[in-house]
Amino acid sequence: MKLTDRFDDALVVGGRELKLNLAYDQVLRAMELWQDTTFTEAEKVNTFVEMFVVNKEELAGLDIQAKVAIVESIYKHYILDTSQLSDEGEIERPQRSNIEKAPYDLEKDAEYIFASFLYDYNIDLFDVQGKLHWQKFKSLLTNLSDESKFKQVVGIRQQKIPKPSKHNKEERDRIMKLKRIYRLEGEDSVEDIDAKADHLAAMLAPRKGGGQDG
Repeated sequence: MKLTDRFDDALVVGGRELKLNLAYDQVLRAMELWQDTTFTEAEKVNTFVEMFVVNKEELAGLDIQAKVAIVESIYKHYILDTSQLSDEGEIERPQRSNIEKAPYDLEKDAEYIFASFLYDYNIDLFDVQGKLHWQKFKSLLTNLSDESKFKQVVGIRQQKIPKPSKHNKEERDRIMKLKRIYRLEGEDSVEDIDAKADHLAAMLAPRKGGGQDG
């Protein structure tokens, strides 16, 4: 994102200029659409194109292959970061959380995101639907303060559970409780994470009575 850039959101397909609506709420709806199993792939592609293309008259006569290419171009050039492309430049399947398994979910954490935008920027995300550009939304989300609820929740999910000792049981219990509260669906449970850490520590610990090679 450069301060000298302008958001010129348009694609040229077969000589047709397609003007795009890339408001943040449109992008989030599209991401939800990709996860909806009640639609076929063709229905998703057609709905997606209808959502994003403003001058819909330019879509007349385009077949499904052309619309798939439009969808891929929109994601590749306007929505995804370059880190969300494969080594061959192909698009990974769109997810609410990025391809690097970010410790947040734009749908499940919506309440925290809404509260944090209001707290940090005095922006009511409902008031700016259809207005706030996706790139601006991403920049604001990334740079929320550590005092915001969203960043606090993300911090809890990323926090390491300390190894048990005779002095830190209360602190470990507090951290584990918070991790259970803010755990995302599909993540390992706190107990699984703790057990794996203990197992790894045991494997790496020197064995008693073991000698050194020499």
